[in-house]
Amino acid sequence: MGNHQFEFILDEKFFEHFEYSEISKSKIEFLINLEKKNNMLVLDFEVHGKAEVLCDRCQENVEIDLGHEDRLFVKFGEQTSTTEGEILILGPQEFDVDLSQYLYEFSHLALPAKRAHKTMNACNEDIIQILDEMMEIEEEKKTDPRWDALKRLADPE
Repeated sequence: MGNHQFEFILDEKFFEHFEYSEISKSKIEFLINLEKKNNMLVLDFEVHGKAEVLCDRCQENVEIDLGHEDRLFVKFGEQTSTTEGEILILGPQEFDVDLSQYLYEFSHLALPAKRAHKTMNACNEDIIQILDEMMEIEEEKKTDPRWDALKRLADPE
């Protein structure tokens, strides 16, 4: 009973075990506080570290700082199952909890929605040039000459 602390450091070897991981290289530290009670376990996760993912703009590797907190409740029941959210139910024959899937998910939840180099100058120049050219083509396509003619009728300068 009481509080117990655990520390895990995840690197690329951990993420190789998962088929669709967005994280390639990493050094992610998990600090886990386990509060053991009579009827349940409460696990508080703190995530800190760096992970290498693909840049959203140029698709080159970029190192992202991570920071995240999450919580998992482990209750005891008739059979082992998971519920919606952060509740895991352990059956009477279970005596250990595999946290690997939760570490994987919480690592990915710590990633920001936008994963890009801090400045455009840090991105791959060739890719940025291609994107700029594509944006110019799209801008040209946006104007329909029929509407331009109508605009001239409404605003004769």
